[in-house]
Amino acid sequence: MDTALPEPFRALESLIAGGESADQAKKLTDALAAVPDLQRWLREQRQHVVRTLHERDGMKYTDLAPVMGVTPERVSGIARGHNRSPRRSAKGD
Repeated sequence: MDTALPEPFRALESLIAGGESADQAKKLTDALAAVPDLQRWLREQRQHVVRTLHERDGMKYTDLAPVMGVTPERVSGIARGHNRSPRRSAKGD
């Protein structure tokens, strides 16, 4: 099994350090459960960076778009906090 993590997540390698254990299984379970929180945090950080580059530095969405690999319209949406991920309904809906 390939255990190499993609570069942005290399800090998580500590979760698989050492031998297999119940504690390791718990830590991995907790990390998996926190993925939505991680995604939310990453989106908030990205929005902050895009807004700062645009508002403080005057960078245009058309200049940011090719760097980010998205359209200028998507960069604008990111700056406004729009999320393209489908919203999850509350439990029981």
